[in-house]
Amino acid sequence: TPRPQAVCCKDHEHCCPWGYTCNVVAQSCEKRRPREPPAPTPLQGARSVPAAPVPCDTAHACPSGQKCCAGPHGSWGCCPFAEGSCCSDGRHCCPAGSLCALGSCRPLRWDVA
Repeated sequence: TPRPQAVCCKDHEHCCPWGYTCNVVAQSCEKRRPREPPAPTPLQGARSVPAAPVPCDTAHACPSGQKCCAGPHGSWGCCPFAEGSCCSDGRHCCPAGSLCALGSCRPLRWDVA
């Protein structure tokens, strides 16, 4: 059964809901200690160099291995994660495999494309 924000187990057959870890030997999900999801990472300023490896627009770019994120009022920021996701606030981003949600980086749901 699909579970929101599920964590896939190493046996590739089972999953556990967010906040639980897989115990493959016991074939069970065990509750993790309470822990807040990681906070989004602040964006770094985009450079005014159009020839940089990752162009944002004709006048701004980010270093190789980073991602351009549109900021407020037409500005640009650089996310240090090449495959990261830009937050809607235009000031933060989350690592690959997660999305910004309610001020934290939440894992992507495996059951949603």
